[in-house]
This record gives sequence, C-alpha cells and structure tokens, in this order.
Amino acid sequence: MPFLLYQAGFLGNGMVIGLNAIIHVILSHGMAIGVIGILALAEYLAIRRNQPAWEDFAARLLKTSVIVITGVSAITGVGIWFTTSALNPRGLGSMLRIFFWPWFLEWLAFTLELLAILYYFFRWDAWTGERRKNRWRYGALYALIGAASAFLITGIMGFMLTSDGWPWDKSFASAFFNPSFLPQTFFRLALSFALGALFVMTFLLFRRFDDAFRGQLLRPLGWILFLSAILSLAFGAWYLAVVPSRFKTLAVYSVLTTHLSQRPGIFWLANLIGLLILAALVISSLGRARTLSRILVIPALVAAMGFTAEFERVREFIRGPYVMPGYMYSNQVLLAEEDFFRDKGLLDNSPWFALAGKRGDETSEAFYLFKQNCSVCHTIGGINDIAARVRGRSRDGIAVILSHTREMVPFMAPFSGSDDERRKLADFLYQLGEREIPPRPSSRSFAEPEGGGR
Repeated sequence: MPFLLYQAGFLGNGMVIGLNAIIHVILSHGMAIGVIGILALAEYLAIRRNQPAWEDFAARLLKTSVIVITGVSAITGVGIWFTTSALNPRGLGSMLRIFFWPWFLEWLAFTLELLAILYYFFRWDAWTGERRKNRWRYGALYALIGAASAFLITGIMGFMLTSDGWPWDKSFASAFFNPSFLPQTFFRLALSFALGALFVMTFLLFRRFDDAFRGQLLRPLGWILFLSAILSLAFGAWYLAVVPSRFKTLAVYSVLTTHLSQRPGIFWLANLIGLLILAALVISSLGRARTLSRILVIPALVAAMGFTAEFERVREFIRGPYVMPGYMYSNQVLLAEEDFFRDKGLLDNSPWFALAGKRGDETSEAFYLFKQNCSVCHTIGGINDIAARVRGRSRDGIAVILSHTREMVPFMAPFSGSDDERRKLADFLYQLGEREIPPRPSSRSFAEPEGGGR
C-alpha cells in the first residue's frame, strides 16, 4: 500500500522518531520497571522491619512516579506510534503484519500499566493494617507488567537488527525469537534497575528527608546500582557478540557521526568518564557518604541516560541501510522493488505524486525524489542538511554518488528510480548546494519547497 511522504522540518524524520523513543525508553524502563520495583522492595522491607519512615518514603516516591509515568512516559509511548505512523508508515505497517499479536498484547499491557499505576496510587491509603502487604505485592505486580511489556517489544526491536532467517522462511518464530532477543531483553531489565536506582537516589538526596534515613537507604540503593550495572555490562557484551560483524563496524561512527568520526578516542574517553562517575557513586553510596553522593548523583544519572541514548542510537543506526534487513530499505522501498523502480521509474509508480498533479514540474519531481530517497536521514536546511553534504560537488559527481551509494556509503539505501530521475535529483541537490534553491525545510507531503524554481 502506498503512503504519503512527510518530512519533519528542521529536526528530520529520524531525529523526531529517535528523540521521542529515547525519552520514552529512559522513563518507561527507569520509572515503570526500575523505580516501581525498588519502591515495592522498600515497602516490603518497611512492613517486615516496621519502619514507618520507609513507608512514608515509598508513598512520596509513588506520587512523583505516577506524575512522570502518566504525564511523560505514557505520552511519549503514544508518540512513538504517532511519529512512526506519519514518518515511517510502510515499515511500521509491514512489521504489524509480522508481529500483530505481540504488539496487540503489548498494547493491552501498556493500557493495563496506566490503569494499574493509578489504582495503586489512589488505593495506597486504603491499605492499612494487615492489608498493607497489598502495597508491595501490587507494586511488584506492576513492575512485572512493565517487564512483560519490555519482553514483548524487545522481540520486535531485536528483529530489526538481527532478522535471522525471516527473509527466507517468513516465520513468526524466526522473527520474534531472533538471535538478539534474549540478550537484549536481559540487558534492558538490568538497565531498568540501574536507571531506577539512580532516579530513587536523586529523589532521596534532593528531597527533604532526615540525614540518618538517607544514610540508611543509600547503601541498599548502591548495591542495586552496582549489581544492575555489572549485569548491564555482561548482557551488553552478549548482545554485541550476536550482532553481525558488518553492523558492528559502524558502532563508533553512529555516535560520533561524520564530524568526529576521525577521532574515535572521544567515544572511548566519554564512555570511560561515564563509567568512572558511576563507579564513584557506587563507592560513595555503599560508604553512606551523603554529601559526596549528592554531588555525584546528577552527573551519574546524566551518564546513565547517555549510555541508554547511545545504545538506542547505535542499535537504530548500524542496521542501515535497512529498516527490516533483507526485506525493506530505510527509505521504505522493498529490496524486491529496486529493479522495478530502476527500469520503470519511481515517479510514474507513485500514486500520491500523480494525484498531486505535479508531473512535469521538475522542481516538484526532484523534491519528491529527495523525500523518497533521502528524507529518512537528511533535511533541507535543518539537522544533517543535505545542502551542506553536497556543497562544492559537481552535478556529475553527485549523480555518481547516487548511483554508487552502497559501495561508497554502506549505511545509505541505494537510489530508487530511473537514470533520468537520478539525474533530476542530482541537479536538484547541486542547486541546493550552490544556494540556487533557498534551503527552506518543509513538512508538506508532496509539494515543492517554497521559493523553489530552477
């Protein structure tokens, strides 16, 4: 089914989807699984040891968690569907055909999570006396629902990088239970508790609590952070081991991009500094050093969120030029369609462009070719501006690059279209680079850029 093509203005399609997804992952993993899991543990220990201060801490932590989970995490979860439906509809639609039931169950789990966290919050004060045990049991159940949601979605995300034998056998089992499914699932669960421990530490150290209570709680949080960080590293190494070698070679480049890719030391130095900050926080919290922990906890939380963003960025980038390896390129063109578009042309076989009535308008044709082939990564006048990439190159040079993308830039999808269309796009990109067409971004579906013209 053909879909409309949209370009997300200054940020670009990939950046819009990626930023929303990273925020959601940090909060859904860190809060829904990690924080609520730790909260349930704190409530269990409070009841068992008869510690009213711990119960008060859990109640205050729950209130903050409910606000973040329902106000930000849930919204960005819906935002993933909104952004991908608009900016990558064909890829999403194709995966829905493969993973309908896991996604259906994940939607149910997502809805149940929202209802459960609200019920948990509003019923908290009603659980008194012996019924206080319901608090930690319900909290643990909620964390398990969050983990189940992560379990279901990880099979789908793993498939997008390690599709295994699916392109040939088209079976659900080979798609969902792909090589990276288990290591990525365990990695995400361990990461959830590392983030959760850091969120809880931040709450403990920057809200009004007795200093003796802070010292009492810091030590167990330090152990949770230490163990979950060690497990994250172990499962991360397992995950990396099952990723195909041709993808792993792009890992450092995906983080540094073109601007810093010639200085890989920056990547390793930044990661080492992040690990040292986390290690220092673990030592200070185990030693119940409240002041030092307060100094370190924000940088450590930033480092942990940076590691999470780095993992998501690498996972998404290195699978290029595919959105579904062996089946669909990142520009939503099927591998099986490549020869057809080369022989028959893209514009004559794009119903929405034909409906727009722009056939014969060379600028509109070239702009549509740009949207289909390049807008998944590049913008016009925004982040990763295509004009900056081609500036200083000749028309023929750009045309040659378009015809040899897979040899020159292995993570870039091959051009889809005829030789004549390739020349039209090359001419359009040359004019953008030479500023003959004003580089103004557009979010329209198939119209030409404002101020365009040859």
